[in-house]
Amino acid sequence: TTCDEIIDKFEKVAPMLAREYGAVPVVGVGHSCGSLLHVLITSLFPDTPRAANALLSYNNRGVGEAVPFFEELIVPLFSDKERNGSRLIKAAIEVARDKYNGRVPSDEVLFNLIKELPSPIPGQSVNSLLGALGGGDGGGLLSPSLISIPKPLRESLTNLLAEPTFDALTNAGITPLLLQSLDITQQIPKLIDEVEDGARDFVPTPDAMSSAARRAYRCRRTLLMQFENDNLDDSEQLESYLREAESVMKMKRPMITIDLQRKVLDGNHATPLLGPLGGEDDALREVLGSLGGVIPGGGGVEEDGGSTDAASNMIPVENVVDELVAWLDEGSL
Repeated sequence: TTCDEIIDKFEKVAPMLAREYGAVPVVGVGHSCGSLLHVLITSLFPDTPRAANALLSYNNRGVGEAVPFFEELIVPLFSDKERNGSRLIKAAIEVARDKYNGRVPSDEVLFNLIKELPSPIPGQSVNSLLGALGGGDGGGLLSPSLISIPKPLRESLTNLLAEPTFDALTNAGITPLLLQSLDITQQIPKLIDEVEDGARDFVPTPDAMSSAARRAYRCRRTLLMQFENDNLDDSEQLESYLREAESVMKMKRPMITIDLQRKVLDGNHATPLLGPLGGEDDALREVLGSLGGVIPGGGGVEEDGGSTDAASNMIPVENVVDELVAWLDEGSL
């Protein structure tokens, strides 16, 4: 499950962090669905104690509410395995990963990409089309031996193109961002496969999620952070559930102290996602401004008749950071 993957990744880096920094408190920080996952982990995974959780823009809704046009567009588009593009996305990610690591993609990776490319016939990949013509996996018409870069050419491409590009991107600090973007993109084909397999709602459902939070949430310090113009936020509802969980915990351990705070900041659901002002984020703010009413709290008309846009309403993420740091300092974390 997603929670198992999160815990597994943390457990892989935890020993290294402990060796470098000593014993450090574990603080969960999540945004939107990430907040929901931290609540789920803290409620249902007893072997993962937390010193605190900071939950930003908590969201717990059915897939129909959380994903616009899910039944009307997403389900019809991704239900057909031969047409949904899942395998093509996976193959493209592997090519990009080799490229961002300064390598010319291997013959196998290139072969996997080429065989998933769309053919002139709608709904058919190159591989499936050749398979229909020759039988089996392309019937020998498309094989790894045909997609092979000679060793001298591969070495030249590596020395003249791949490695210099990698060094330039790394020196500019861009390589880690590109690799992180691939980690995020890698989630897309997995979601497509789940839709293809018949998934039509989140697991657990919103009701089951709320029940788990009320009965089993056990973190002693929790910050709920929501934003004024966020129509997707369920922090107030979560606060009531965590108050119930606090009562349950105090029945078992009357002397325990619980610190639960909810703060409301200016901004909207996208506020924590934007980096500091300047550079690429200025361009992103302009794009968000052009979207107008698509962004919660963005777009409108001022009282004097002047127009406003989402970009001008975007609150710097530094405000969010300041609140988080102050809250951590309060708990000596």
